[in-house]
Amino acid sequence: MAHLLVKILFLLFIMSYNIQSIEVHIHNNLPENSPQVEVHCASGDDDLGYHYPKVGTEFNWSFNMGIFTLFFCHFWWNGKDKAFDVFNNVNYCVDDVFDDVVPQGTYDCHWQVQDDGFYLGYLDEGQLHLTKIHDW
Repeated sequence: MAHLLVKILFLLFIMSYNIQSIEVHIHNNLPENSPQVEVHCASGDDDLGYHYPKVGTEFNWSFNMGIFTLFFCHFWWNGKDKAFDVFNNVNYCVDDVFDDVVPQGTYDCHWQVQDDGFYLGYLDEGQLHLTKIHDW
């Protein structure tokens, strides 16, 4: 009986962390008339498929964050490719960036693809604040 109670409490604990909605945005800010960017994003549970956002547009999705939620994307453009986590931490979007890139508690993670690399940012009063995180 005690074992069942522990399982129930554990499930309730996990479910309590699965209520925050997160959005991830992939903005295509590559030069006009450049080759098409290809983006493939997935988590352990969801394959979001291949996407081809046009210059000046974005691909985005939302999800309810769990304790161990992680999304990664693979990018191909102009003979280059790069893959990395685009979300793995509810406080800062991703663990491997400096704390001052995205304020704690930001639930919209904005990635911008440019010809010199990848920028992570957030919206503040309609203004997108970006910091370069990865080269191609």
